[in-house]
Amino acid sequence: MRQCQSITVHPEIQDGAPVFSGTRIRVETFYDFMRIGVSVNEFLDEFPSITRDQALDVYDLVKSQYTLDQIASLVEGPGAASASSSRMHALNR
Repeated sequence: MRQCQSITVHPEIQDGAPVFSGTRIRVETFYDFMRIGVSVNEFLDEFPSITRDQALDVYDLVKSQYTLDQIASLVEGPGAASASSSRMHALNR
């Protein structure tokens, strides 16, 4: 797996969910937009704090069918993988 600079995971930001670096916007939100057919340009119109490079970097992960847990493991930071894993386990209960 490769590292992804466009995503941050920190236990104190959005409960440890992967977010776009420098924002509090969850990567999961991007996935949801892509799932319903919203284009990257439309997403960027809704979230102007996200750069085009960040969106395209994450779009590559979406196209490669990375899960949110896999994305969290691409990120360095305090509790990156463990915060996301425990959040996902809580959602699956």
